[in-house]
Amino acid sequence: MPSRNMPADLSAAELRLRLRQQEVVAGFGCFALETDDLQAILDEASRLAALGLEVRCAKVLQCLPDEQAFLVRSGVGWKPGVVGHARVGNDLQSPAGYAFRTGEPVLSNDLASEPRFRTPRLLAEHGIRSAINVLIRTDGQAFGVLEVDSTNRGEFSDSDIAFLQTLANTLGVAIRAQQREDAKAEMLREKEALLVDNERLLREKDLLAREIHHRVTNSLQLVHSTLSIQLRMLANEEARTQVAEAASRVLAIAAVHRRLYQDGSAGEADARKHMSGLLDDMKALLPSIGDRRLSLDMEAFALSADNLAHLGLIAVELITNALKHGRGSVEVAVRRAGDCLTIAVSDEGAGFPAGFDPAARNGLGFKIVTAMAGPAPGAAIAIDRSVPFSRIVVTMALKAS
Repeated sequence: MPSRNMPADLSAAELRLRLRQQEVVAGFGCFALETDDLQAILDEASRLAALGLEVRCAKVLQCLPDEQAFLVRSGVGWKPGVVGHARVGNDLQSPAGYAFRTGEPVLSNDLASEPRFRTPRLLAEHGIRSAINVLIRTDGQAFGVLEVDSTNRGEFSDSDIAFLQTLANTLGVAIRAQQREDAKAEMLREKEALLVDNERLLREKDLLAREIHHRVTNSLQLVHSTLSIQLRMLANEEARTQVAEAASRVLAIAAVHRRLYQDGSAGEADARKHMSGLLDDMKALLPSIGDRRLSLDMEAFALSADNLAHLGLIAVELITNALKHGRGSVEVAVRRAGDCLTIAVSDEGAGFPAGFDPAARNGLGFKIVTAMAGPAPGAAIAIDRSVPFSRIVVTMALKAS
């Protein structure tokens, strides 16, 4: 191929070449905007560099700081196994290394007699005699070098440097844009991984809470079995009554924990569904209920596991008391008002005695209810004497979740 060193006046062939180079740069800019594949962008830059300078060989050399070398990241015209694998030196004695370290374009039209540099072995193996190397910058950072190579001497001119540098500058902008997109994608992947980890931790927490409830339930059932054995061994009627009440209470508390375990309510759960299931459990567990009807009046809302446990224990105590001392059907009505719940348990009895004051009672059941209702002033236990039947109302202060 004859030399293309520019004469004083542009020839028609030279003008066509420069116009084609402008088209190449413009086309490359459009291509880079339309793809998110960095390797495809680098490959296209190598192809267009060779096309724009009418040579067979071109390549993008990416700096590998840890290796003090360049990787032939993309290229055209090279033997198999070179692109993506071959390394070349990036020191000042190589044309590419000099361009990279100084930022100055390097034009060598006779590498064999070039006093500044040694000819890299890769170029010698491919019979390369002329080369241009220009720096690829990305936001002030040096990415590597764009290089074109020819097997002819005296192949390139200063105008060719201008074209190649313009192409390299456009490539640098495209690389930086792709690096930013890759960084955003990596941040998104990290965020998604964090969400997955959080979901996993929540699942593990839920499983742990359910396992705790399960073990508590099993322990309570063991206590109930022990009390039942002791009950059969007692002759004193008063002692038998106290142990029977304790066994019944343990069984009811076990039902509360079993329901929490079954609902999987380590976070929040539907309180109405939970209470409905708990009342069904009590119908099956408490022999004193007989054929008496047990109903629930409650709208659906969510409560935390702690609040569900307190609600269940209060309801169990009040229901057990109604079954023991009242008569007829028993209704449990639960309402939520702000940071409090009201739990009203009614039966068809004649009502509490005139002097009955739940706050003054020393029984274990009322102590449990008082403890579960929470601290004053939100919590309270009161008798509703506005109705002709028995109704006790507990105001329970909700714990912050």
